Amino acid sequence: MSEHILEMAKARIKVKDGKVEVLTDPEIICCPLRRDLYGIEKESRESVQQVLHSHIKELGMYSHDRVLELQEKPVSFGASEVLMDAMSEGLVDSAVVVCEGAGTVVAKRPDVLQAIGAHMTGLLRTEPIVEIQEGLEERGCLLLDRQATIDQVQGLKTAVSAGFRRIAVTVAGTNSQESAALRKLAEKHSIRLFLLAVHTTGISEAQAEILAEACDLIWSCASKAVRQIAGRRACLQMGVSIPVFAITAEGKRLLLNRALHFSGPLAIYRAGLPLAPEEKQPKPLI
Repeated sequence: MSEHILEMAKARIKVKDGKVEVLTDPEIICCPLRRDLYGIEKESRESVQQVLHSHIKELGMYSHDRVLELQEKPVSFGASEVLMDAMSEGLVDSAVVVCEGAGTVVAKRPDVLQAIGAHMTGLLRTEPIVEIQEGLEERGCLLLDRQATIDQVQGLKTAVSAGFRRIAVTVAGTNSQESAALRKLAEKHSIRLFLLAVHTTGISEAQAEILAEACDLIWSCASKAVRQIAGRRACLQMGVSIPVFAITAEGKRLLLNRALHFSGPLAIYRAGLPLAPEEKQPKPLI
């Protein structure tokens, strides 16, 4: 028996014992990334439910059958894909991420990291699933506790205590205040921190400012504030429909490393940022 609360296309969803209940209408009408991944032209409660059902059926998400090793890279410049390649290259030695059924997790294997994050979206609260927790630990992951607590600051402390020195941490845009605390903690312990902001749709300008001050990489999702604030400070942008902004040289290194490992053709050229043609953006930006 477990319950999980998450957001997808800015709809609030409850998954309880494998049953999906969409609690609110999606605020995003159309997302280019979700269209490419899942073939969804217009978002609805039904489309959100359909995607989650596919995650449960194909990956065992939110269940004891959870897939915990994955090589597939479904998103060209997704956070897990960027970190998977960075870990494979030795740029990072661990990543503090969030997994349903386990909460905050310190992962050190690229394939496990990718399995956790490839289709993870906006997890707000989760409850323990023993099989997921044990499976992650068998694959070298560290958990905060058995209550599936989500706390990225404590996750970084756990990674530091385990001896990791090049640590990537994902932080939700709605928890932007964590980013400053994570930076202070990294400075205190003299570790190399790579800070990645995800799930930014709907955040305020003030939250976007905090992220732009502290983070190395920021995913724009359907956020108007991120495009306006982080986009103007970026030294590199990857993608135009869902831009990823590198704010620092460390962030730039991670994105360029992903480009190095990307199997398809790419165009890289000089441009003023943000480069976000209106017709290619999610609708609406909020």
